[in-house]
Amino acid sequence: MRFIILFCLFLVSGSALANYLLIPMDNKQMNHLKAYGIAYWILKKDIEVDWLLNYRGGSFMCKFNSVIQNELIVRGVSYEHISDVHANNIITEIASPALNYDLMKLEKYPRIAVYSPKSKQPWDDAVTLVLTYAEIPYDIIFDEEVIDGVLPKYDWLHLHHEDFTGQYGKFYGTYANFPGTSNNNVKLKKLPGSFLFKKSPSLSLAWQKKYKSL
Repeated sequence: MRFIILFCLFLVSGSALANYLLIPMDNKQMNHLKAYGIAYWILKKDIEVDWLLNYRGGSFMCKFNSVIQNELIVRGVSYEHISDVHANNIITEIASPALNYDLMKLEKYPRIAVYSPKSKQPWDDAVTLVLTYAEIPYDIIFDEEVIDGVLPKYDWLHLHHEDFTGQYGKFYGTYANFPGTSNNNVKLKKLPGSFLFKKSPSLSLAWQKKYKSL
């Protein structure tokens, strides 16, 4: 009889084991940028991730996996072990129409491109700096690649507000007289000529019209 009771207790405790990983994005998270990188990394492993929109800052949740746990530890990302019951309670709470929560199931990692001169270093650009730190892969593309028709390869293209006007962004305006930036500006000014355009804005306008018609 005692054996049966112990066996039943084992089953009950087993069902309450931590079967999910919750990656909080509120003030409990020690490294928010790396957390986004972890979500991307998990998707590249063909593992689904639930993005809990507005729940604890937009947290991520996935099934427990020791490989994922190890990666969280290596990258210094805060996480919590939660049980099936806890995970289901979170999903139920999110589904409440009284709360401004939502659940987005992520199944595929996005292919990312940043529209930027290749002569820039990651630290010259806030976006590439963040992506590099978060360990999220991305490609740098500029007018040559855009004209060659590479955009359909990507799911997400980041454009700075000034870039598609042919002004190269505020960085080049602010640091125009610095030696490295000055050399890059010379290269950028030569680029339109290789496509038979007189100025960069004309080149930028050409590829905008090309993709607007698609």
